Amino acid sequence: MKIREYRGVGIFVDDDCGNGYEFSGVLRKACNFVLTVVLNSLPRGAQIYIKRSHKSAEEVIEHATTYRALEVLYQHGRTHSSRTFFQKLAHRIWFGILNNSIAIRNRLKLTKKELQTALNLLEEGEGDSINILSIASGSARAIIEVLQSRVSRKKTISAKFLDKNPEAIKYSRELAGDLAQKYKLEWITDTAGNFYKHYSNSPRPDIIEMVGLLDYFDQTKCITLLAFVYEYLRAGGIFITANIIHNREQKFISKIVGWPMVYRSPEDLIDLALAAGFDPQKTKVVCEPLKIHAVLVAGK
Repeated sequence: MKIREYRGVGIFVDDDCGNGYEFSGVLRKACNFVLTVVLNSLPRGAQIYIKRSHKSAEEVIEHATTYRALEVLYQHGRTHSSRTFFQKLAHRIWFGILNNSIAIRNRLKLTKKELQTALNLLEEGEGDSINILSIASGSARAIIEVLQSRVSRKKTISAKFLDKNPEAIKYSRELAGDLAQKYKLEWITDTAGNFYKHYSNSPRPDIIEMVGLLDYFDQTKCITLLAFVYEYLRAGGIFITANIIHNREQKFISKIVGWPMVYRSPEDLIDLALAAGFDPQKTKVVCEPLKIHAVLVAGK
């Protein structure tokens, strides 16, 4: 559903029930409203009590900003069991009532949907191969799950996963399992700004996915990196990125959870893309149902 337009770029909200999104009912919205008021008023020292409330909450806080925290959130905090009534209640609050917890799972589903759409489009185009690059890939769950579910094999698909964290690279390899037997996959330990160094003897990527990194970069660094992405993306290729949007829970997330990010509106995200050289006529922004994450899709 298109909600508005900015600088010639459409801004949409994807509320497709068939995509497995988590939505907010009336009761959960009411609980979240009251809970957010309380959480935003907590002192920083309250973090220790949140960590004690559930092992999954502790893991998210201890590994905030990393792939490990995201994986706990992707899995609804079920990485650790809830034994007591208090633990079950805490698990429900942290992973079932907080909007940010739900929205990150929605972002994963939205990213997968846009990746699938991009692959379908490119498979109908010229050439016999599709090259994918994931920058700051973390677990690379979105791409791995899309490739695992693909039935059509019209073209050869290869993918490079680049992340500066060796532990994330190791985890991603394990998550991929035997997928490397079906596709040409490569894991690279390096920083995002060096991605172009790994294409001196390789075809340029048809798809570049970089979801989750802009949340930590200032405007100048974002534009510089996006300009490099635009330069190295093959003509006719597709770029997918995202950014977290200002929301009522951000004070709690930053101060108590200890997960500071650069919050941007969909319009801010569009400004970054256009400043980097992307064409507004080939660009769109899609928000997940809770409107906490915006995914930008831009063609070259």
